[in-house]
Amino acid sequence: MDNYLFEGGRITKMEVDYTSACDEKIPLAKELAKKNPDSFHEAIEMLLNLEKQTRLGADMVSCSRVLVAICQICLSAGNWNTLNEYVTLLVKRRSQLKQAVSKMIQECCSYVDKTPDKETKLKLIDTLRSVTEGKIYVEIERARLTKILADIKEADGDIAGAAAVMEELQVETYGSMDKREKVELILEQMRLCLLKEDLVSTQIIAKKISIKFFDDPAQHDLKLKYYDLMIRLDRDSSYLKTSRHYQAIAEPPRQTPPPEPLEESKKKSVAFKEDDKKKKDKEEEAKSATALPPVELTPEQDKEQKQRLICAVLYCVLAPYDNEQSDMMAKLSKIKKLEEVPIYKEILRLFMSKELINFDTFNHDFGTVLAENDMFQDNTKHGRKCIAELKDRLIEHNIRIIAMYYSRVHLKRMSELLNLPATRCEEYLSKLANSDTIRVKIDRPAEIVYFTTKKSASDVLNNWANDVNQLMSLVNKTCHLINKEECIHSVKSIAVEE
Repeated sequence: MDNYLFEGGRITKMEVDYTSACDEKIPLAKELAKKNPDSFHEAIEMLLNLEKQTRLGADMVSCSRVLVAICQICLSAGNWNTLNEYVTLLVKRRSQLKQAVSKMIQECCSYVDKTPDKETKLKLIDTLRSVTEGKIYVEIERARLTKILADIKEADGDIAGAAAVMEELQVETYGSMDKREKVELILEQMRLCLLKEDLVSTQIIAKKISIKFFDDPAQHDLKLKYYDLMIRLDRDSSYLKTSRHYQAIAEPPRQTPPPEPLEESKKKSVAFKEDDKKKKDKEEEAKSATALPPVELTPEQDKEQKQRLICAVLYCVLAPYDNEQSDMMAKLSKIKKLEEVPIYKEILRLFMSKELINFDTFNHDFGTVLAENDMFQDNTKHGRKCIAELKDRLIEHNIRIIAMYYSRVHLKRMSELLNLPATRCEEYLSKLANSDTIRVKIDRPAEIVYFTTKKSASDVLNNWANDVNQLMSLVNKTCHLINKEECIHSVKSIAVEE
C-alpha cells in the first residue's frame, strides 16, 4: 500500500516516487532565488519541470511540496503578481492532483495577512476565490477568504456588498467544516442582512441553525449572539417570539462537561444496542440525573440575567392575548429569579389576574420604573410603539374581564369602566371580535353590548339535537290534534245525517 495514495475519495496508484528529487531540487531552487533575484524565473522553471513529473507520476505528496515551494519563492521575492499568475496556472493544469491544489491554497491563504497593501490583498483574495469556485475539496478555504473579503467591504462602508458576498456561501452544505465554524459564518450572514434591513433573508438564514446546537454549554457565546440577532429581527414584528428569545438566554450558563475517556465511550456504545425508544429514554434519564450545576455569575452577569428576564416579562405582556401567550405568562411566573424583581412580578400578576386594571393607578405604581427601561423611551420609535402597545393591552385585558362577568352591559357603563369614550370602546370591541378573542354583539339604538361565550362543536351539536327533538314533538302533537279534529268532525256529520 506504500505505492497507493487516496486522491479525491478514490485510491490512486503512485507510479513514481519523486521524494529524493524533491529533497534535492526544492532547497536548490529556493537558494538560487534567494542569492540571485535575477534567477527567480530560472528557479521557478526548475520547479515547474519537477511539478510536471510529480503530477504525471501521481506522486501527490511530492507534487504538494513542489506547489507550496513555488508559492514560497514568490512570497520571498515579494512578487505578488507572479504568485497570482502561477496559482491560476497550476490549478488549471491537466490531471492536477486535488490534494496538491488543496495544500497550495492553504499555503496561499496564510499569505493574505502578509500582503503589503490593501490592493494587493484584494487581488490575492480574488485570485484564490476564483480558482476555488466550485471545488468541494477547498470549500473551507473559500469560505474563510469570503469572510475576510466581507470584513474589508464592511470596513469600507459597503454593507450591501459584504452581505451579497457572504450570502453566496451555502455553509450548511459543507460536510468537512466544523459545526462551530459553520454557525459562526451563518451568524455573520444574519448580522449583515440585518444591517442592510433585509428581514426576509435573515429569517430564511436563521432557519439553517438548529437550536439544539446551543444545548452544549461550550457554545454559550454563540447562543447569546444568535438570540441577540433574533431579538433584533423579531422585536418589531412579534413580541411573543421576542419574549421567548429573552427567556432562552435568561437562564445561567451550565458548566462544560469533562470529556469522556475513549474506553468508556466504546463500552457505552456496545452496551446500548437496544431499541431506539429505550435508548432515547435512557439518555434522557442520564442527562437529567447528571445535570451540571450553573456557572457562578459575577455581579455584572447577574444584572444582565435579571435584565433579560425583565425584558422577557415585558414583551410577553405586550404580546396580543391568546393561548400561547397565556401559557408563557404562567411559565414566567414560576421562575424563582423573578422574585428578585418584585415590581415586574406584580405587573405579570396583574395581567394574569381576573380583575380590572385602572390605567391611572397602574401609571402611578409602575410608570416611573417602566420609563427608566430602554423599551419605553419616548425618543425612540420602538419605545413609542411599546408605550402604545402597553395601553392597548391594558384596555384589551379589561374588556376580556368585563366579558367574563357580564352577559350584557350598557355602552355608557362600559366606557366608564374602561375610562374611554364610547366610539373608542366600539373600536376595541370590534378588534377583539375580529381576532376571535371575545364574542360580542352591539345593539346601537339601545346602546347595549351583549357578550356570548364561544361554544364548542359538541355544545352546538347538542343544541341542534335538542331543537330537532322539540320540533319533532311539536309536529307529532300537531298531527295528533289534526287527527282528533277530523275524528270529532266525522262523528258529528254522522249524527246529523241520522
